[in-house]
Amino acid sequence: MDKMMRAAQLYGVRDLRIENVPVPSIAAPDEVLLRIHACGICPSDMRSYMGSGKRMGQLPHAQIPGHEWAGEVVDVGAAVQGLRPGDRVVPSWRVTCGHCYYCGQGLFNYCEQPSHVRVRGGFCEYGVAPASCLYRIPDNVSYEEATFSEPLACCINGIHMSNVRLGDDVVVIGAGPIGLLHLQLARLLGARVIVSEPIAARRAMARQLGAHVTIDSASEDVQARVQELTDGRGAQAVIVAVGVPQAVLQALQLADIHGTINCFAGIYPQTEVLLDPNLIHYKQLVITGSHDYTPHHFRIAIKLIQHGMVQVAPLITHVLPLERITEAFELVVEKKGAKVVVKTN
Repeated sequence: MDKMMRAAQLYGVRDLRIENVPVPSIAAPDEVLLRIHACGICPSDMRSYMGSGKRMGQLPHAQIPGHEWAGEVVDVGAAVQGLRPGDRVVPSWRVTCGHCYYCGQGLFNYCEQPSHVRVRGGFCEYGVAPASCLYRIPDNVSYEEATFSEPLACCINGIHMSNVRLGDDVVVIGAGPIGLLHLQLARLLGARVIVSEPIAARRAMARQLGAHVTIDSASEDVQARVQELTDGRGAQAVIVAVGVPQAVLQALQLADIHGTINCFAGIYPQTEVLLDPNLIHYKQLVITGSHDYTPHHFRIAIKLIQHGMVQVAPLITHVLPLERITEAFELVVEKKGAKVVVKTN
């Protein structure tokens, strides 16, 4: 009889249930079975939960939700070397082919033949992943902190695409977990960081993590305040860390001549934004986006966490057991706190 484990299954909008399902088994010689200890809730998880994004497969969810997970090795396939039971690891869910047109350019985040289904796990007790996608967790990093490796890797890609330079003024719109990571990365690059956020607790957290200025977007004129802070010029980089169409339009107003606007956050339901192309033309703006990460970004993320160059522990405001996963998701819906992590073991 197959061994069973507890796992979250998505049955519909805001309908997550804990059920007993078979423990996944090693199906290929390069795979590793992991006991999952923690998994963070990602915006993409929330889109599935709220019914606003693309779902993979039929409900109940074809795959167990959750990809920001970390755990320990339980068993390894016959071809796996360098890993043994008890090793602490964090998996990258991006299993790339390494030889397609985009992988050949180093754009592994746009691999044409990804194998996402090979990384099993998330909001459950056990998962499977290829050894090539596993990264060791440094001894001074907890499982909860290690769950930030994937979102931080995405932000590292994003900060590079934002063209941030030493001495720049950078506006981060939104001080959720993603905005707070961007804030710290921009500071590492030597920028003065201005954070716009309507929630007082998140503004306070932004100041704690090094924001030079915070703006209450619920009560202040953000554009006027940024103009005042930058001698009427605007910011050299504006990072849109919230999935709100109006934030993209606001970013156009906040950017300096020759500034860069990074539409980092996905916007769901998908929509269109009506903008004045003359703003882009006459201000010579660069409007870009950034999507996911590469293996190199993932390695850098772990290094930054390990050495305290990016602080992730202060972002964890709630840690709940798997049995309370619906409560965990509802905390995110209600924007209470910052990062919510689910303990699975």
